[in-house]
Amino acid sequence: MVSVAKVRHKLWHLITALCHSPKRLVRGIVLFICSIVVMYQLTDCFKKLCNPPISTHSRFDLNDTMLYPAITFCREPAYKADVMAKYNLAMHPKYTSSFDRFPFNQSSLEQLFNEATYNHSEFFIQHGLNGDIKNIEVVESLHLDMGRCYTLNPLTKTKHSWKEAGYSIMLRHDTNISQVSVGDTPPGWHVFIHDETEGFAENRMQSSGRVEYLYLEANEEMEIRLSTQHFFMLASYENECVEFSTVSSTRCGEICHWNAVVDTVGCSGPWMPGLGVRDCDNAESTQQLIKLYRQLEDLDGTQCGCFQPCTTTIFTAAVMNRKPFHISVPAAQLWVYYTSKMVTIVEEFHGYDFNQFVSDLGGSLGFLLGLSVLGLIGLLEKIVELVFIRRLLSEKRKKEAEQKEAVSNDPVAMKAAEQPNTTKHVNMDEGKLTDKAVADGAILTQ
Repeated sequence: MVSVAKVRHKLWHLITALCHSPKRLVRGIVLFICSIVVMYQLTDCFKKLCNPPISTHSRFDLNDTMLYPAITFCREPAYKADVMAKYNLAMHPKYTSSFDRFPFNQSSLEQLFNEATYNHSEFFIQHGLNGDIKNIEVVESLHLDMGRCYTLNPLTKTKHSWKEAGYSIMLRHDTNISQVSVGDTPPGWHVFIHDETEGFAENRMQSSGRVEYLYLEANEEMEIRLSTQHFFMLASYENECVEFSTVSSTRCGEICHWNAVVDTVGCSGPWMPGLGVRDCDNAESTQQLIKLYRQLEDLDGTQCGCFQPCTTTIFTAAVMNRKPFHISVPAAQLWVYYTSKMVTIVEEFHGYDFNQFVSDLGGSLGFLLGLSVLGLIGLLEKIVELVFIRRLLSEKRKKEAEQKEAVSNDPVAMKAAEQPNTTKHVNMDEGKLTDKAVADGAILTQ
């Protein structure tokens, strides 16, 4: 073990030698500064290698076929006024005080929502994609704020763009705009354009960001031009996402919202199916259910492990034309189509990898310390020599010293060690005598 005093003495001797040699002093100062800079740069490089920064680049692609988004329609007003009045309720269930007059002993919430919302025939006149009604799948869903909504899912891809290859949807209404008071929302439909895999949820927190929203009024014709953006993200600490999931993040967040409400109240409602909990059957629990449902509508789904997908498709809608539309009944016509097959692809990638690390390492060591590959090999040889070879030599010397000490302490071993030496001397003497006799015989012969 090297003592502190010895190290201090060597360091002082080194400083004294440098002070007496200006060239060595300058070289030492420059080497010290460069070593600090190299250590800082290498530390930064290791950090970037362990947690590489994320960069983004975008490109355009021309598709052969185009995939259309899903479109969800929700009616405004969402509930039938005559049915709500029949059950002594206000125009909308959000006015919870009116449930004090609801006949729970004669009717249920499920019966109320089935009668007060609009079915498919009351909602649509006709709909189709690429000129065929069979290219659309209609899925209905029930919600508290928006009543019964209908989602049109595409069942085919189109090879052509423009109006004839897109959606053609005609919707039916029962209220004219002239019957609306000032300040009220005019009768019409909430239109949500979204990816089919994500689905639709009433929860605004889960739907925002990946859903395009429009409002279509009654007696109006609207043309919408679509554009598509594909996003490929990388999971990181700042942006958590999942590659594959059996449930979409929208659906997962919606179920998380439902469970938080039902676990607190103890009963459910018709707009929250599949939870295995009975519907509320009295005014107090129903009022509490609706109030809590609306209070927790912005609940963050990440609390339930609902993360956004790493691969996302966002559809952007631009209104091309709006004009009046009049037929025999209050209605509206909606056209949704592509005008080109060009799509935008945005990809994230790691902005630092091992190749760049090696490049930075070589640049730092070569420029600041003048260390090349051959110099690095020589340095490694010196390190190996200092660490391993000297240790092996010291261990070998120590072992030989121990063997000599063991022999000196054991008389039998010492005698055995001396015996070969004695025999060797005798043999050498005999050989000398034999050589001498041969030489004498040769002289006599002469």
